[in-house]
Amino acid sequence: MKKLLLVLLFVPLVSLGQNDGYELCFELRNRSVSTNEDATKALQKILSVANLKTNRFVILPCDNIGNAMAAVYEGFRYILYKESWIDKSDYWSKMAILAHEVGHHINGHSLDLLLYVAEAIEGETLVNQRKQELEADEFAGFILAKLGATLGQASSGISLISSEKDDTYSTHPSKLKRLAAINLGFNKALEKENTIERISNKIRCSATTKAGTRCKRNASEGSIYCWQH
Repeated sequence: MKKLLLVLLFVPLVSLGQNDGYELCFELRNRSVSTNEDATKALQKILSVANLKTNRFVILPCDNIGNAMAAVYEGFRYILYKESWIDKSDYWSKMAILAHEVGHHINGHSLDLLLYVAEAIEGETLVNQRKQELEADEFAGFILAKLGATLGQASSGISLISSEKDDTYSTHPSKLKRLAAINLGFNKALEKENTIERISNKIRCSATTKAGTRCKRNASEGSIYCWQH
């Protein structure tokens, strides 16, 4: 059984709102790991809408973390998650956090564990860590919009675990900044979708219905909303 102990500087890879101080269990070589089917399907959905190949991503359970985290190990991109967290999380909160972790990988934030523990590379400054968190949040907002979430659903996970406190000495930005990043990514996805639809002279209404889903009507000419919204 192989374990790597991470120090507090290893924060950029930790997911939304995780507590300081944790041990990363990497029991990869000497035991067979069974991954939660829901976690696997969730990751596959995220990778699919992002047009990413699945053969370089691995998702594994790990009890010694807060919820989920991203890490590179021997050339593979890992998403580690706490099984008790994923079992009790609602669908969109789970998707948001996993998409956030994929965002760390896609944006090149994930440190190679072996190099980090060997002190061959250094951790990021707090300023850069907060910037990376916002980049991962933006990616998550984009992906959740593509998956059909409303902005409220895409933001719900962050709203629950982030704080409005001063983030000067924190690894994670304040709630307001994080929600703004999610909103930015979410709107970029809608703009991209509408651009594609505009080519075929059809723009779908961007409004959210009372049922919490996106309106299925076409938008009125010169607008992103239909006649009813």
